[in-house]
Amino acid sequence: MKRVIFSLLFLAVSTILFGQFQKTKPFIYSCEDGKGTILPILRYGNTMFENYPGAFTVASNFWDYQTNGNSLHQLFVIGDTVVIAYPAVDSTDPTGTATRLAYYIMSTNGGVNWETPLPLTTLPARSGYPEIYRTVTGSELGAVLSGRKYNGSNSRGGVWADAFLGTGAFQSINVPEPGRDYFGAYIGGTTYAGIYSSQQSSSPSLDSLFFVKYNTGNNTISGKTLMAYPYNNITGNVRYTFTASGNNLFAMWYDYYTSNQALRYKTSTDGGATWSSVGMIQQRLDPTSLVLGDSCHPYYVMGATYKPGTSQWAAVWSTYKFVDSTQYAPYDNTGYKILFKSPSVNGGNIVPVAGRHNMTNLSDTGLFYNHLDIQYGVTAISNPSIAYSDDGSRVCIAFSSYQPGDTLDGFNFNDIWVTYSDNGGTNWANPVKLTNTPTWDELYPVLSQTGNTPTSFKIKFQATRGPGSQSFTDNAPTYRVYQVYKTFNPANVGVQNIGTNVPEKFSLKQNYPNPFNPETKIRFDVSKTSFVTLKVYNILGQLVETLINNEQLSAGTKEVTFNGSTLTSGIYFYTLTSANGFSQTRKMMLIK
Repeated sequence: MKRVIFSLLFLAVSTILFGQFQKTKPFIYSCEDGKGTILPILRYGNTMFENYPGAFTVASNFWDYQTNGNSLHQLFVIGDTVVIAYPAVDSTDPTGTATRLAYYIMSTNGGVNWETPLPLTTLPARSGYPEIYRTVTGSELGAVLSGRKYNGSNSRGGVWADAFLGTGAFQSINVPEPGRDYFGAYIGGTTYAGIYSSQQSSSPSLDSLFFVKYNTGNNTISGKTLMAYPYNNITGNVRYTFTASGNNLFAMWYDYYTSNQALRYKTSTDGGATWSSVGMIQQRLDPTSLVLGDSCHPYYVMGATYKPGTSQWAAVWSTYKFVDSTQYAPYDNTGYKILFKSPSVNGGNIVPVAGRHNMTNLSDTGLFYNHLDIQYGVTAISNPSIAYSDDGSRVCIAFSSYQPGDTLDGFNFNDIWVTYSDNGGTNWANPVKLTNTPTWDELYPVLSQTGNTPTSFKIKFQATRGPGSQSFTDNAPTYRVYQVYKTFNPANVGVQNIGTNVPEKFSLKQNYPNPFNPETKIRFDVSKTSFVTLKVYNILGQLVETLINNEQLSAGTKEVTFNGSTLTSGIYFYTLTSANGFSQTRKMMLIK
């Protein structure tokens, strides 16, 4: 069986290479899933779609390696307008050698119907790894996209502007020299800003990182500034992300340099005219790598954003365990975490978001060991994306994590998980699965940076019928790849609707099983739409966990799962309250 989870984890000195949908009535079709199984398909126009459960399937193709390291900004939502960017190839070319193109697609009714996808380029001029942001000209919405633009055998960062959303009348330009992706953000007016890497002509294994601005009005690039250079802040194969809030800019990158691998960053408060000195997010094998007593080495899968209306950036990234300066531990569950950092939170120190302290599939070594074969570039807990509600009161993180148990293809399936914080990121709710689909592989979640409310976040992710990468080096079977769009309430993701009958009154049921270890189900009845809170306390009356925090639930029978893997054996109490004055408490017992 292939053990691929970290075959990439240190190819530090080697270079990593890098669906049309018409609004017509669907009808049932069928096709093979890559292993000869006939599956039910929804067909729209000339494109076939499997009936993915509980979400809008936006577009499909056969490219399944969505990111080049960072969590790309591939979604924005403004009112009922939803816009998604994605890379695509055809079924005969899953590695994208000849057919790779980036697209964007839009909906004007909240994702119910989608327009025809718009390619950024035409073959043979390929494109890939797109990010997308809205632009504003007067009262008109437009779009600017950046990523990679191929020129024959030469590739470099590129940027495209569609002055009016949905026209596909792109103007575009390359960054000044060959290299890799241009990732940036719209900062207002006609200005888009970002960073790209360029290989050193004297030594292709070394990179430099540059900042430039793009003018969407006259299609020009200017303001080239050196951000980082070899053997100081980066070496080769650098990975990076960029975000902005007006003239507040944040650039973050992963430094592969052998002796001090680290996540580093720079900030600007004047639109890139001047930059701070290089700061450190986390470094391997120094005090920042010890989190909750575990050795956690920073990995290059990262995301970043700004809290709306402020100059406070926030960064998230994944980690794994490093034993010493030369050895990592891919099958050690202790090092896998999602971490958060913001200068205004926890004194600017790292905050753990997810890991074995709050996820059973990581804490249970019986599930973890001998069951870890992940797609190339993905870890056991990976690809975090971060976003705030538009009012800044709630921050949400989405990420992927593996399902225990291998498939016939030799890889683990993955689910999308989410968590949230209502105090700026100081404390985080226990992660819960947004998807729970044993026969689908979901990866690369992207949260919209706009259009979110505290109870409604917007997300897109990739879904395929088979795990493992067909587009990279896994030699996995070729499966159709779907872009999926959902809205969700972070506080209600773990609340399951049980049945369709409306109960006569509010009530709280006894948990089952009871006693339990480590998980138990808590079921309750809601007789009418109401704001509901469900909390767990220890025998001293101290709050252990808030399962539902004053969230509006519709009438019906509901169920949540409580995980006590981090608690000691003993008696606990759970209390359900509602805005109409209902309150009930029951007792449960955890036995380990």
